[in-house]
Amino acid sequence: MRVAIIGTYPPRQCGIATFTQDLYKALPREMNEDHAIVAISDGSELSFPEEVRLCIARNERSEYIAAAKYINAHFDVCVIQHEYGIFGGDAGDFILSLTDHLKVPVVSNLHTVLEKPNPVEHRVLKALCERSNAVTVMTEKAIELLQNVFTVPSEKVHCVSHGVPTFDYNQLKAKTELGLAGKSVMLSFGFLGRGKGIETAIDAVSQVNDPNFLYLVLGSTHPNVLREEGDSYREFLQGKIDEKGLGEKIKLINTFASEDLLIEYLTACDIYVTPYPNENQISSGTLTFAVGAGAAVISTPYWYAKDLLANDRGLLFDFKNETALANQINMLLDDPLVLAKYRRNAAAYGRLISWKNVGRQYYELLKTLGVKTIEIPNGNRQKVKTLFTADSSRLSS
Repeated sequence: MRVAIIGTYPPRQCGIATFTQDLYKALPREMNEDHAIVAISDGSELSFPEEVRLCIARNERSEYIAAAKYINAHFDVCVIQHEYGIFGGDAGDFILSLTDHLKVPVVSNLHTVLEKPNPVEHRVLKALCERSNAVTVMTEKAIELLQNVFTVPSEKVHCVSHGVPTFDYNQLKAKTELGLAGKSVMLSFGFLGRGKGIETAIDAVSQVNDPNFLYLVLGSTHPNVLREEGDSYREFLQGKIDEKGLGEKIKLINTFASEDLLIEYLTACDIYVTPYPNENQISSGTLTFAVGAGAAVISTPYWYAKDLLANDRGLLFDFKNETALANQINMLLDDPLVLAKYRRNAAAYGRLISWKNVGRQYYELLKTLGVKTIEIPNGNRQKVKTLFTADSSRLSS
């Protein structure tokens, strides 16, 4: 089975690119199997690694059609990473030009499922699901939305968790190497931009009791944000830190976090926080990585967080409620046994959703979209694609 994965790809700096690369690396390879990437490019990438066999210019519809023909000739199945904004056209509808010309089975992995899509967003996602042999999402809430809003048949949808890297959980070593020994470290990471709610976490820090507390915000400003408004949000956050006199307790680290650097910081942190201000977020790689690292996670109750942090894998606080966040931080830091419980629960779940396990889950699903050889009356043999029913309970996290 030869798998083509479509998505953005490094050196592009975006969450979908990182996910696409991690999935590519995690997919098992049996004898003579050759998986590859078809990369969506916005022109910012100077070059791609060798696993990228074809590049699609985001805004050139003809290249989507040409890519479909290439995939038909060289691969057995196609996996599409779907996020509206990475494809050209209205609400990314150029991707439908590709699926209209594909002759191999298609799995669409949905990174966004909207509760109230506009008419174009609804049309595009519904059409993509209709053209897909299977659809994967990362939460039960996403399955509910696909059924109720987009009328996607339940038997077509499978829940497969976002994967996480492998962590060694040696916190003392990580803190020492980062110069954080003796600190109680809280971390947020990811591309910086409005809508992340970092200002709520900054307001909460002024109410934290631990004298050795340090809040690190790791990540560069999102490239799209830089193009549109420069670094005004980072400057706003730094102004708030300075105004509150929290310069010794909060550090904004303006760097793109490579996976190695990210693993080190996540291993070092005691608490991880996602203070997002809006409910309708259906996935979060940053939150998943923090759970995988065994951090005690605190989050606002957006859809993905409520699913991921169930069963005492983390704590929730109300949107834009800095006092509630501060109370939870103080509770964890004042009681090492409670802190250890949440870290232990998160780490245990993290081992279940390692990229190795998630890659295997995807691979098993792809194998159900099989190609088998049949006999036809003239005595020749012909390959036909056959969709088999997948066991979604086995594939769910």
